[in-house]
Amino acid sequence: YMQFVGRKDETNVNNSLATLNRHAPLPVLALVGGEDIEGDGNYQLTKTATGLRAEKALTNGLTIIKDFRFETNYLINASVRFENRSLQPVHLPTRELIIGTATPMGQKDESLHLGFEWYNGTKTEQIAENWFANKGFLWFSGTPRTEYVAGASNVFWGAVNNQFFTIITGSTNPVNQVVAHRIDLPAPSLAELAADPHAYTRPFGFQAAFLMPPALIPAKQAVEQHFEIFAGPKEYKILSRVGDDFDKVMGFNGFFGFFSKALLLSMNALHAIGLPYGLAIIAITVIIKTIFWPLTRASTRSMKRMAALQPQIKAIQAKYKEEPQKMNAKVMEFMKENKVSPLGGCLPMLLQIPVFIGFYQMLRSAIELRGAHLLWASDLSQPDTIFYIPGLNFPVNPLPLIMGATQIWQAHMTPPSPGMDPVQQKMMKYMPLMMVVFLYKFSAGLTLYWTVQNLLSILQMKLTKDKPTEAVVVLPQAARPPRKAK
Repeated sequence: YMQFVGRKDETNVNNSLATLNRHAPLPVLALVGGEDIEGDGNYQLTKTATGLRAEKALTNGLTIIKDFRFETNYLINASVRFENRSLQPVHLPTRELIIGTATPMGQKDESLHLGFEWYNGTKTEQIAENWFANKGFLWFSGTPRTEYVAGASNVFWGAVNNQFFTIITGSTNPVNQVVAHRIDLPAPSLAELAADPHAYTRPFGFQAAFLMPPALIPAKQAVEQHFEIFAGPKEYKILSRVGDDFDKVMGFNGFFGFFSKALLLSMNALHAIGLPYGLAIIAITVIIKTIFWPLTRASTRSMKRMAALQPQIKAIQAKYKEEPQKMNAKVMEFMKENKVSPLGGCLPMLLQIPVFIGFYQMLRSAIELRGAHLLWASDLSQPDTIFYIPGLNFPVNPLPLIMGATQIWQAHMTPPSPGMDPVQQKMMKYMPLMMVVFLYKFSAGLTLYWTVQNLLSILQMKLTKDKPTEAVVVLPQAARPPRKAK
């Protein structure tokens, strides 16, 4: 496996080391394909002027030579060479060249962020646990999948990763196919469980490999292929610098990826001027809320104005209930004359959705938060667990609970949507409790952002509420009293 120094946290030295490919059954660039190319599995290791060489001679006259040269930025240049030193052609069977294995970051990692992906020169294809589980809708479950195979001589690189670290293996020439399997990893020992009773007891991983087609090597000839391996943190500024589109492993693709990149760069810029990452998240949340403040204020006032106009709208609907098209036209005319819009309440929220999703994508994989702390949260990349309930092994995470409380508070302050059924209104006020369930085990950085966002929204709603909105009702033309003749 590979071990290196990651982002250091002075308050927790055990958090400064990361191990990749740990407990994996096979090392990176291992060959799998039968005895003809595996032999006894042992290689002779020698030091070279630029790195390390692994060499093995097989009984069929074939010699396999792997050279590794260590570079900067977590990069390793490698080559795999098949030399036929015999006087007869040697046949290479279909074989797998191991890219690596996605393994949990620690004993408490439930493997939710483990995955495998590959790049075809245009876009990436991502595979995770849900693909192998093949679960259907509700109680309809499909047959679990055991193997993933893809590619058509267009595989530029393959990667295995967990939440914050990755192994990316790229080839100078596109590879034929990739293959991946879900594998079980060794369970914690009794001693490890005794030391940490909250350890995850059924760890698993994803082993991925390049799938090479059969080949024939003539006598006294050789076949060689070169690879570039990145084994390190999923840190955007590093991955974007090493080339070969390795930065696509961050998942910052598509429309929402633009916002993720911008938010990550902003958070790092605030940290560079001296703000801890926890305060940087709060500062970005305040900045975003300030930018959208006029829109949100207009939205709140529009909803209040719509609520004030409901009696007149209902009167119009009752009057023209037998003529739906005319009723809609009269309602729209009435709204236009009173300068309100049915979209006024939701349009500002729709405009903010890309920012919310971008923030979510950024915070869930930002290695900068690993080891960063704020108040009682010792690691913003993990849940802010303060203790476990005895006997239930259930973690108590304060931030999601505070987030839920602020969402309920906000929901009770939000003006009801016009025309909404009273039962639906009550249900909407308690819908935030579902968000607590969904986000309870998410990173403290994400729940910190959401909590601050809720508190700022509550502050804005109180300020808007303190300023009464005048509902000057303009009656439809047909309902206006006739003017008196002068």
